[in-house]
Amino acid sequence: ELCISMAKLNIAAGEKAIESCRHKTAYSYLDNALSLLPDDHWNSNYDLSLRVSFMMASAANSSSMYDEAEILLQRIFDKGHCTTDKLPSYHLLVTIFLSQGKVVDAYNTCSSMLSHLGETIPETVTPQAVEAIVPETLQMVREIYGAEWLGKKIENESVRQILKFYPALINAS
Repeated sequence: ELCISMAKLNIAAGEKAIESCRHKTAYSYLDNALSLLPDDHWNSNYDLSLRVSFMMASAANSSSMYDEAEILLQRIFDKGHCTTDKLPSYHLLVTIFLSQGKVVDAYNTCSSMLSHLGETIPETVTPQAVEAIVPETLQMVREIYGAEWLGKKIENESVRQILKFYPALINAS
C-alpha cells in the first residue's frame, strides 16, 4: 500500500509538471510512479496503470521521445481491456506518426480505428472524400445531441473519438 501511495504522489507531481509544460520532468515522475507499482500492476491496479502509462506516453511525445512513447502505447494496446480504453492511445499514436511525417501509418491507424468504431472509410481517400464523410458524421452527432451540439458536452465516448480521428485522417490524406 505504501508503494501505491508513493506512486500516486509521483503521478500528482507528474500532472503538475505537465500543467507547467515540464514534460521531461513529468516523464521522470511518471516513470518513478510506474516503477513503484507491483509487477502485476496491469491486473491489480488496471486504471492506475492505464492512466500513468498514457500520461507517460504523452510526456514522452511532448519531449520528442517518440520511441519511448510508442513502446508505452504498445503496452497499452497489449494490456488494455477494451477499445474504449485504448482509443486515446491510438489517437496519440496518430499524432506521433504525423509529427514524424509517417502519413501512411497515421492514415492506416485512423482508418482502422474509424472502421472499428463503425465508420465506413473508402479504400482510397482523397481530401474530397473525407470532406464528404465529415458532414455525415456531423449529421449523426446532430441526431444524437440536437442542433446545438457544439455547446454541449458529447457524452458518447465513441462519437467523441470518431470526431477526434477525422481531422487526423484529413491531415494524413
